[in-house]
Amino acid sequence: MRKLIRCYFVILGIGPLYSNAQENPKFDDNFNLWNIQTGQQATVFVAKAYVRKQPNLKAAITDSLSTGNVVTITSPPFKGNIIKNFYAPWYEISYCEGGIKKTGFIWLGLLALGKQIASDGSQYIYGFERFTKSSNEQEQDHFSTAVKILDAKGDFLAEHAFPFAYLEQTFSQSKLLPAMGLQNVKQIIRIAFLGEACGIPSEYYYVAWTGQQLVDLPGRYAVSDAGVFYYDEKILFPSEHGKKNQVIYKYIEEGEVIDDNAKNPNFKVTKRTEAFQWNGLDFEKLPTFK
Repeated sequence: MRKLIRCYFVILGIGPLYSNAQENPKFDDNFNLWNIQTGQQATVFVAKAYVRKQPNLKAAITDSLSTGNVVTITSPPFKGNIIKNFYAPWYEISYCEGGIKKTGFIWLGLLALGKQIASDGSQYIYGFERFTKSSNEQEQDHFSTAVKILDAKGDFLAEHAFPFAYLEQTFSQSKLLPAMGLQNVKQIIRIAFLGEACGIPSEYYYVAWTGQQLVDLPGRYAVSDAGVFYYDEKILFPSEHGKKNQVIYKYIEEGEVIDDNAKNPNFKVTKRTEAFQWNGLDFEKLPTFK
């Protein structure tokens, strides 16, 4: 299971970039990780999503939708609610059921953050299950995030959950990759939560589909503060590096500013490499690297 401890940078007397405790996250009514617009289609992420007559929890339930159902956003956002321990807005939607067009309102957190469709028609969707506050000081508060696979008919195949510690990233995106030289892998989905401001990290999660289960692969992380420091990880799979078979390499580079030249600062740069062995079902970090 992916641990939630991330890099803590202590540079020039600056403390950690974040602390463990945080309030319930609040996604702005007009700008959030979904970045959804009027007229766009969206996919239901949860097993059962209630459609309501008005955009609030007190309104009557008019229908329910299932994982993979597609809806069209037909309005700007409405004032939201805290559900599943995080705040998100409501939207008016339209959808078809039995050839009949229906309308209603849905809470944004019930929709997938993104979807990728493979060449065989199978769908990879990902989203938030809920926000979880950790009782363990060694871990961070996080979103319980999941990837789900549906076949070409929309039937559920598999699901895999991982923790994502939201740190004000501004958008999310995903991409389907081939097996990348890994044995027993049919497809890899890369999920990114990206930050555009100084000190806001970008995180990349890689999840492999073996045809029977979804499995974590090593992820990558990057963060920087202009003129102070940077930290960057890169992942290379066997088909990319052409070195040892079934080994995934992570190249890590850190830079710490060593002068006060704001226009063209000099950095003290350190580099290292980590290696991970894939056995067809899981990976483990190699204790030594040559």
